Amino acid sequence: MAGTITEEDRKFVETWENVAIYSHSIIRLDARGDEKHEVITGNRRFMVTTEERTINQDRVRRVEDDPFLNGSFRPVVVPDSVTTETNPNALSDQEVRKILQASDLAWSEWMKAIDSPSTLTRMMNLAEGADISLKRYKDLERRLAEVKPVRRVHSSDPLVQNFLEPKPGGGTGANTATDGAGNPRRQGGLSSNYR
Repeated sequence: MAGTITEEDRKFVETWENVAIYSHSIIRLDARGDEKHEVITGNRRFMVTTEERTINQDRVRRVEDDPFLNGSFRPVVVPDSVTTETNPNALSDQEVRKILQASDLAWSEWMKAIDSPSTLTRMMNLAEGADISLKRYKDLERRLAEVKPVRRVHSSDPLVQNFLEPKPGGGTGANTATDGAGNPRRQGGLSSNYR
């Protein structure tokens, strides 16, 4: 690794912002060069040297899990090597606003390139204050649904696992307003029944 880290990488201090709602743990180097871990909570700015970022990125097993590339961390002050060409999810708020107002051809190309749920969520939040068409907002929702990971909860208890399994019709066994009164899991009635 000594050949990949230059003296400039050790000195350049980058600023990033965790735009995800969840926390990440990153590796920092102390004054002696020993590694220590730091938790970066959601919606927090932090500074790392280019060397520390490189070390963190080298330790990630899957590229899609790299917070510096997948849009979880937004670049604020970074070296010229970090661009939207090398990382299409590394968009500033100003760049997102430009994309929201881009031509239809540029819009469709960006929708193909951006594959980070965090970046797309940020784009949707910024779109609410911008003057964009409903079609573009729906494009953002559709793209977010495509790239959002499927979350599954597993239980060692077979009854609980059966309850959590997806049911025909798209729902889970959880009590929802659409389950209806015929659901044996439902306890009690609707709140309107007690008025």
